[in-house]
Amino acid sequence: MSATPILLDTDMGLDDAAALILALSDPRIDLRAIVATGGNVPLAQAELNIGRLLRGTGQTARPIIGRGLDQDEAALERAHHVHGDDGLGGVDLPPDPKQRAALFLDVYRDAVRGAAGKLEVVAIGPLTTLAAAMDDVEIRAGIARLHIMGGAVWRRGNVTEHAEFNFYRDPAAASRALTCGLPITLTPLDVTETVHVDESHIAHLAASAARPTKVLASILDAALSRSLGDGHFIVLHDAVSVARILWPELFERMHVRIEVVTAGPQAGRSRPALGGAAEQQIEVLSAVNGAELIDRMWEALCHERFIV
Repeated sequence: MSATPILLDTDMGLDDAAALILALSDPRIDLRAIVATGGNVPLAQAELNIGRLLRGTGQTARPIIGRGLDQDEAALERAHHVHGDDGLGGVDLPPDPKQRAALFLDVYRDAVRGAAGKLEVVAIGPLTTLAAAMDDVEIRAGIARLHIMGGAVWRRGNVTEHAEFNFYRDPAAASRALTCGLPITLTPLDVTETVHVDESHIAHLAASAARPTKVLASILDAALSRSLGDGHFIVLHDAVSVARILWPELFERMHVRIEVVTAGPQAGRSRPALGGAAEQQIEVLSAVNGAELIDRMWEALCHERFIV
C-alpha cells in the first residue's frame, strides 16, 4: 500500500510539533510539504519553528517549506500562555541557518501537481492560508481531502464560551474552508479534549532511542510543566487530526453541515445546521477510543510494539 501524500498547514506550536513528528514517524504518510500559518505564534515564528524542528529531529530528506498568511486583526490574542514565547515551550532547538521558504501558493501547487490527485491537506492552525489556497482552481481540484483541526461543535470553546482557537482567529476563513466543496474531515475539541497525555507517556518517549521522539518528549515535558489543563495531563489536538488518517477505525463520525459564525460575540462558533444538500455535509469526528489511540500513536513514535 502506497503512502498518503500530505501537505501540513500549521501554526507550529506544541501540539503541532507532535502532529509533525507523528507524520514523520509513520511510513504510511509521505509528508511532501509544510506551510507556515500565523496563529499560536506570529507567522515568522511559526515558519522558524518548522525549521527548528526539522533540524532538531535530524531530518535529512526534508519536506518543502512554505510561507503562508497571518491574521490581520491585532486585537486577537496569540496562544503564548500555552505554547510559550517561541511556540515550542522554550526548548533548546536552534534555528536552521539554511532554511528557505517559498510562497504558499507555489508550495500548494507543486504538492498538488506531484501527487496526481491524491494529496491530502492537514490544516492544524487557523484556516487563513488554506482558505486563500482554495481560491485557486488548480489547487482545489487537485486535493483529495481536507483534514481540519478546529471548532467545538457540541461543547464549549477554549477561547470563548463558543469558539475554539483556530476558528476564533479567523472565523471567515473557517467558514470558507468548510464550504469549499471538497471532502472534509473535521476534528473538533469534542474529540481532541478526550485524548490525554500524562507524565508516564512523556517518560516513555524520553526513553526511546529515536532522536525525533526524544525531542518530542522535551517539548511535551515543557508543555506539562506549564500546568496546562488541570496540571496532570495535556491534550495534543493537532496530532489527533493526523492520527485520523492512520487509524480511522478508532473514530466515530457523522456527516453533517457545519456553519461558522463569522462576526459578533459568538464569532468562531461552529454549529451543526439542518437542511442543505448532501454535498454540503462534511465528516465530523464525534468520539474516539482514546486509550487505544494513544497506544498506537506511541508505538509509531517510539518504533516499537507495546506488550500489554
